[in-house]
Amino acid sequence: MQRRADLGLRMDHLRASITAHDAGYRLTAADFDLAQRIDAVVAAHQALPLD
Repeated sequence: MQRRADLGLRMDHLRASITAHDAGYRLTAADFDLAQRIDAVVAAHQALPLD
């Protein structure tokens, strides 16, 4: 499955954006798995969500 990941790194924040093209722009189990992994990294660094 082809995924495109964009990372925007700034002095005070990081924004991650992931798009899965091959799944017809629908969320898959792999997308939810990746979101959980990102949440774990954020929690480990005691970061706060932007929105």
